[in-house]
Amino acid sequence: MNLEQEWQNLGVEFNSKANQIDTAKLTIDEKAHSLLQELIFKLKWKLRWIRIIDLPLLVLAIFAKSDLKILLLLIVITYEICRALGIRHFNKIKTAVDYNANTRQVLIDNFEAIKKILRGETIFGYIFLPLAGPIGLMAYRLYIHQTFEKVIQLPHFFLQIGLLALVGIPFIWLTKRMNNSIFNKPLKQLNDKINDLMD
Repeated sequence: MNLEQEWQNLGVEFNSKANQIDTAKLTIDEKAHSLLQELIFKLKWKLRWIRIIDLPLLVLAIFAKSDLKILLLLIVITYEICRALGIRHFNKIKTAVDYNANTRQVLIDNFEAIKKILRGETIFGYIFLPLAGPIGLMAYRLYIHQTFEKVIQLPHFFLQIGLLALVGIPFIWLTKRMNNSIFNKPLKQLNDKINDLMD
């Protein structure tokens, strides 16, 4: 067996394989990577905003008295749970190069993780945007009247809560439009890159 000849044959085979690499696929991967970086940057800021909202509420809860403290702590805990769920999906996004993984599958997994974060935020918005006004009114009344019992007994309290909940509904549409303007285009482009990799 001629080892030198085998080594040369292996070199020729390696060079021919290297020449067969589709440079278009490399470009697609580079574009997909930059799209992922853009989406990750935007998602990080979304998750930071939850903390930015939470911290002042937590400070208020520490100094608040009576039942207002309970209400503020419940809001902070709810926000933190939603943030933790978002971070759990965010941590599934792979940004490092994995040479053992299929590029298309990595992009699909990342795409699905991003969609889950946005879906979770949408559900959160549908529930809590109509409740923002009533919770604000409840906090104000608790600041004045101290206890849930006294606040609930105020005249027309439930009517005011209902009206404020209705006022919050258009904000769902507004928030959805804002999310679409920020995320729809890069998500569509990333989906197109994934479909290109299938060809």
